[in-house]
Amino acid sequence: MVLLGFGKVGRAFASLLEEQDGFARQGVKLKLVGIFDRSGGVIGNDLPIADIVAAKRTSGGVASVPRLGRSGVRASEALSHHPDAVLVDVSPTDPDSGEPGLSVVRHALEHGHSSVLASKGPLVVAFAELLELARRKKCRIGISAAVGTPLPSLEMVHLSLRGSTLHGFRGIFNTTANRILMKMESGVSYEDAMEDAERAGILEADPRLDVEGWDTAFKVLILARSFWQPTFPMESVQVQGITGITGADIARIKESGRRLRLVGTARQSPSGDVAIRVEAEPLSTSDPLHSLGPGEKGAEFDTDLMGRFVVQTGKAGPATTAASLAKDILNIVAHPTALAL
Repeated sequence: MVLLGFGKVGRAFASLLEEQDGFARQGVKLKLVGIFDRSGGVIGNDLPIADIVAAKRTSGGVASVPRLGRSGVRASEALSHHPDAVLVDVSPTDPDSGEPGLSVVRHALEHGHSSVLASKGPLVVAFAELLELARRKKCRIGISAAVGTPLPSLEMVHLSLRGSTLHGFRGIFNTTANRILMKMESGVSYEDAMEDAERAGILEADPRLDVEGWDTAFKVLILARSFWQPTFPMESVQVQGITGITGADIARIKESGRRLRLVGTARQSPSGDVAIRVEAEPLSTSDPLHSLGPGEKGAEFDTDLMGRFVVQTGKAGPATTAASLAKDILNIVAHPTALAL
């Protein structure tokens, strides 16, 4: 595997592979043959993960790894030396350009390399293009880590609901925004709740993605594209985050026995039109999302043949994102001839 990005998720993924011995218990031996970030990269068949992590922490880049680090080297070089390698993109999300991941994922797919993404940028900018490219080159795309880990939303709809029509889904996909709202329920100001999230290390590099609702919007958009329309435009998504919510708003809703939570919703009309919105909603005690606590995510799916059902998880963070990446890779290894998704 070739890893693009070595932040929290990238380091968690590399550590997971070591802890699980490359998932040997699954009958495979997954290993990294290249790790890249903005500084450059390292390429090799037996990479010293501990040394690479140490170099990243001390210098900020993997290019400083003694003897192995190279500035300016690109992931395409490692892919060219390993024709069966899977690209793993955990680079920062840029929803405007899709870079730095988009060009690397595009190159990988064009050369027949399946690609697994935690970065949402390429999927926001070029979902339909990448899906078609993967199908044409007979390789696969794994996107579980980009849509609200570790919720099994994709598997639920694509596998468990086969034969049914999905009318819509809604869910809490961003734990940071809801941690802030929970803190405000206890009387903490918005500013202090933001500081708490920063101290906990759970804010995105650009906090606006969390609090303005964009992280939730990207996840719902990617899911909706996967379920219904690969070309559904980002411009059609209605997004309103939590930045304008006051303590008085929180108190008023709390007094009525409800909870204010940031919810992403997507629905398809009988005519096939899709509507997506993200906004803070007052949830009553009868709402299946009402009971979700700190760090928990959940989603509700509405179908014609199987009715409504809910999935939820109480674990989030880099470790679960890394586990979702591994899940997608193991599925690709187990079904090498299947097409994307």
